[in-house]
Amino acid sequence: MKPWAYLAIFIALVAAVGAVYKTGHSSGYNKRDQQVQQEIIDAQQLAAEDAEARWSASVVAATEAIRIEERIVEQIREVEVLVPTIVDRIVEVTPECADLGPAYAGLLNDQVRAGNRIPSPAPAGESDN
Repeated sequence: MKPWAYLAIFIALVAAVGAVYKTGHSSGYNKRDQQVQQEIIDAQQLAAEDAEARWSASVVAATEAIRIEERIVEQIREVEVLVPTIVDRIVEVTPECADLGPAYAGLLNDQVRAGNRIPSPAPAGESDN
């Protein structure tokens, strides 16, 4: 055989070995790339689930805070309904309104109690019968 034939066979053999090596090597990299992509996807899903859990917890806490505030507003509205009645009573008793007296102080105390979520005592005119 001629020397160029040996050279051609040698080049073909090196090319074949190189192609096999490259295929095996890139297949390992492809496998690792797929593993990394799967790890990224898993981490994103875990982060999304964590964010959803935190969001749900904050919604529950906010809902409870809103309910408490609604109760406070209801108590304040009940006290505000009594204001005209007490003012009319004060004006009848003391027309000059120089001293608003204990009724006004009691009304103020009821508002403070309502704001602090403390139940107000029953009005003096009502009985439990």
